[in-house]
Amino acid sequence: MRGLRAAVIAAALLVMTACQSGGAVSTTGPTTTSAPTTSAPTTSAPDGDLDVIEAGVAAFYSGDAERAAELFELADRIDDQIRAESAYQAAIGGRLSLNCTESSAGEFNCLTPYRNAMTDAIGEGGGHDTWPVVVEDGVITQFGFTEHTGMLIEMGTFLASEGRFDGYEDCVSGPFPESCATIQLENLDDWVEWRQDVEPADQVTVALESWYGGDCDAAVLLAWETDTDCSESSLPAQAIEYESILGAEVSVENCETTSGGENSDLSCEVHYSNAMSSAVGKPPLVTAREFVLMFGVLTAGANEEPWYDVDYPEDTELRESFRLFTDEGDLSVEYAGARCESARTPECANLIMDNLHEWAAWYEANG
Repeated sequence: MRGLRAAVIAAALLVMTACQSGGAVSTTGPTTTSAPTTSAPTTSAPDGDLDVIEAGVAAFYSGDAERAAELFELADRIDDQIRAESAYQAAIGGRLSLNCTESSAGEFNCLTPYRNAMTDAIGEGGGHDTWPVVVEDGVITQFGFTEHTGMLIEMGTFLASEGRFDGYEDCVSGPFPESCATIQLENLDDWVEWRQDVEPADQVTVALESWYGGDCDAAVLLAWETDTDCSESSLPAQAIEYESILGAEVSVENCETTSGGENSDLSCEVHYSNAMSSAVGKPPLVTAREFVLMFGVLTAGANEEPWYDVDYPEDTELRESFRLFTDEGDLSVEYAGARCESARTPECANLIMDNLHEWAAWYEANG
């Protein structure tokens, strides 16, 4: 599910970029425009298909959750999710304006500018997403909910930088629970102040610090990756737990932005250390790394692959020395069982920590 969510986020960012560059979907034919949905809906039966859309949208964004659940019958949202997000929209001050063009009976293309407390706080427009909308037998069976995905990821970056990310993992791609509005409103003023001075290097730093600091939900959210998740056996979860057990510390320094535009290219120094470094008094390892900040919010590697897939920042010399230590001792079986040779696993990290002092003495004599 979390991998699917990441794919949806990536697609939403592509749509967001198209809108920012003027790539709105155009429609033709007679157009009927409704007023912004800022007031509570009436409960009388809608007269026509456009009335159904207007009534459903009004209910959804005003917090009339039961009426919204009656009027939306969607394949990708169950009634409880519609009710929960209706409460979210009411709490966050969600407002949608409709401009719909009927293409055939019951089928519309609707321009859906969307605003809420977050867009108001930073002076952001509503966007110009155009979505296909379908009405069948008096209910809405297809509808596109406009979301400002880049802004929501940016809020996630801020929360991760402040150690406040807990609970936000479900707040970047809808359907949103009402708790997301609570988090967003409680942090709204601080986020607005933070974003005024944030630089691309700051966002890359937060992504790497989340990974090495043990926060899988934040690390996966802030990385350019569509196929992985934080389930216990996933690559990110395993590697992040490995680094957490080893007490890894990372800093991103001396970054230079080498190109801008839609995606920012950065050249940085990554400083890495862990318990093994401390045990033998070795300073942090410094490596040069290239990053791309995709769409201004998600950290990728130089070729737009996941940043942790190539040239993973770690001290490979110390990692290799532990392998030699186990070969010379009686730990080779445990080393193989913990998959230390091919992966970064919690089992491998525990094996290192359980034998840290003995390895350090061996390293001092043989390193």
